Order: sequence, then structure tokens, then C-alpha cells
Amino acid sequence: MRGITSPRCSSESRVSGPDGGYRLSTGSDLPPLVFTPDEALAVAAALASSAANGAAGGGEVALTALAKMEQVMPSAVRRRVRALRSSVALGGTPNAVAGAYPAPMNADVLAVLALACRDAERVQLLVMSTEGADTGRESPRHVEPAALVPRQTRWFLVCRDLDRGWRVLRVDRITRASATGVRFEPQEVPGGDPVAFVTSRLGAPPRKHTATILIHAPIEQVQAYMGGFATDFAPATTPAGQAATYWRIADVRLEVLAGGLLWVRWPFEVIDSPELAGLLRDRAAAFAFAADPG
Repeated sequence: MRGITSPRCSSESRVSGPDGGYRLSTGSDLPPLVFTPDEALAVAAALASSAANGAAGGGEVALTALAKMEQVMPSAVRRRVRALRSSVALGGTPNAVAGAYPAPMNADVLAVLALACRDAERVQLLVMSTEGADTGRESPRHVEPAALVPRQTRWFLVCRDLDRGWRVLRVDRITRASATGVRFEPQEVPGGDPVAFVTSRLGAPPRKHTATILIHAPIEQVQAYMGGFATDFAPATTPAGQAATYWRIADVRLEVLAGGLLWVRWPFEVIDSPELAGLLRDRAAAFAFAADPG
């Protein structure tokens, strides 16, 4: 431990006693992160989802980060990640639900599907049913994959089922995907757009509510208190000329937006969402009673 240079350990960081040891000193340099192939694919899927919903500063930022990851990956892992990036169909409008957790997926299944989309290779699937008397039963499918589409918290496979025609399958319901080695001549997705095809089959994504909150506190204070769990702050000024902060928030549920405002410890105003302001008025009496039930 005394001889290593990364991470940095010094005599000042040594703790004596039976429970002692070494700890990182201030300003330590951590070694590079090392991902397993499945972890790398999971990170790639998260970045692709961010590109689809415009999170993390916009789709271009997410795709740029994904491209940088590819450059430093071993060739075998890079092939899987590059296939995922090339097979994802991104829409022009946000599809994801802010703050929601993604449905669990099998990394091996996602990798096989991504490669099959890129290489135009038929795959055999086992798809689990979640409806009616067949719930929990797996059925085989022989498909020609066309594209992977992230939507809200899930991923969908747009494919041509050799027995059923064009289909949209939820990736988290595919329990096994096996490459067949049989290539096919790619056909255009009905309508020409995989994202629009998914929307036509599943309906439009839920409407996303947005609001601008004017917090009566300087942006430095707001970021110091809320920066660990919130973003999208901008400096502002109140009508009285005092330093303030704009906070942009969005979700498909107004209640989630209202719940997020519990983190704001300063006076604030809802600038451009009458629906959110109305919900806060409706809930104000309940909160006031909870604070003083006597």
C-alpha cells in the first residue's frame, strides 16, 4: 500500500489499531473504471435511452459519450456496444419518463438483438406472455429484427415475425435470443419509421407536464443545497430586483412535480403551469392540517 501511487495513500491516511488500515487522502487519483461486458452494455443502453429522451444535456451529448466509450473498449465488447448504438431508432420528441426506473433486461438478449439488427440476421426468440391464461408461458418466435426503440422505461424490438408479420415486442419479455446465422434482405418498416411504427401499435406516449419554478434564492445557494439530486437551474431576478433561480422540471405526472417541490426550502412561484399551481392549491389545506392538526 505504501508503494502505490493510484489511488494515493500517505502516512497521514493510515489508521492505527486493530480496525486500522489505509484510506484515500484528499485529492486522490482513482484508477480507471473497469467494466465487465454486461456492465458496458448496460451503460451503453442507458446512454442510448438518454439520447432518445433528451436527458443529460441532450441526445447529442449522450451519443458523443457513447462514442467515446467505444474507442477505449476491447474489440469484443466494442462490437456489441457499437451494434447497439447503430440499431437504436431515436424519435424527434422525448419518449422517456423522467425519474422512472427502466424495466430489467437480459444483457445477452439485448446484445444478440442489437447485432442481429445491424447484420440483418434472423434470430429465434422465446417470448414470455403476461396476459390471460397464458401468463408466464414462453412461446417461440422466428423473426427478422429491424430496430430497437427505447420508449419511456422500456425497450422494444421492431421485427418481422415469419409467421405473424410485423410486430413490436417488449425486450424485457424476451427470455432468450439465439442467432441463427441466416441472413435476410432487410425490408422497410411499415411507414418507414420504426419509432412511428411503435407509436402506431402502442399509442402516443403520455403527455409530459413541464413547469418553470422561480425560487427566491440565489442560484449559488440553490445549487449548493439541491445540486446533488436536481439539475436545470438558471440565474434569475425577482420583480423586486433580488437574485433568484429558475428551475425547469418535467414529468408525465403532476403529482411527481409537486412532490419534487418539497425539496425547495425557499419561497417559490410556479411561472408557467396553471395545472401545477392548481394542484398545489388543492393540496395546501391538507398540508396545513398535517402541520397543525390541533
